[in-house]
Parts: sequence; C-alpha cells; structure tokens
Amino acid sequence: MQARFARGIAQTPLTVAAREFPLAEEAAMPEVGDLVTVFSQDLVTEFSIRLNAAAGPDLWYGVIYAISRGTEMLVVAEGLELDDVVSVRRQEVASVIKADSQH
Repeated sequence: MQARFARGIAQTPLTVAAREFPLAEEAAMPEVGDLVTVFSQDLVTEFSIRLNAAAGPDLWYGVIYAISRGTEMLVVAEGLELDDVVSVRRQEVASVIKADSQH
C-alpha cells in the first residue's frame, strides 16, 4: 500500500508493507465504491479503505476510512492517517464490503 503524497524531509511517497492474501473467488473482486480491509504485515493493524478510483486492472486509489489495532481505534498508524489517499493492490485486500450491500 502506498500513500499518494510526499512526507517528511526526504519528500518521497510513503509505502506501508501490507500483508498479501491469495486471490479469492471472483465475487470478492473490489470495485470503486467498495470498502476494503488491508492488514499490516504483522496482521495487527487493520486499515479500512473506501475505493474511489481504479488505477489499473488490479490497482485502486482509496481513502483511509478507519484504522484499528485490536479493539483500539486509531487516527495514525505506520505513518498513515485517517483520510490519507493510498493506492491498494488486489493482493493486499483481505476482505471486501460491496458498496451496494446492506450493512
């Protein structure tokens, strides 16, 4: 997962190593508008991201909607903050909540 802006003195985009998941059934393929879950490498930090644009067949841009670590809700984790714009690869998506689903 990569933030789409520069941070810090080096002014380079921030990349967070996300846990990769095997491709699931076709029904779980994310689309623009869906809410997806991405986990950090250690599976402790969970990022909920609302996808807002496709960047390729297996790449989307989205906004961080929520960050949690266990039962604790966070504003910042691993250098990323709520409302940051990130790019997400299909392999990083752990789960998908479809935009048209009733929850």
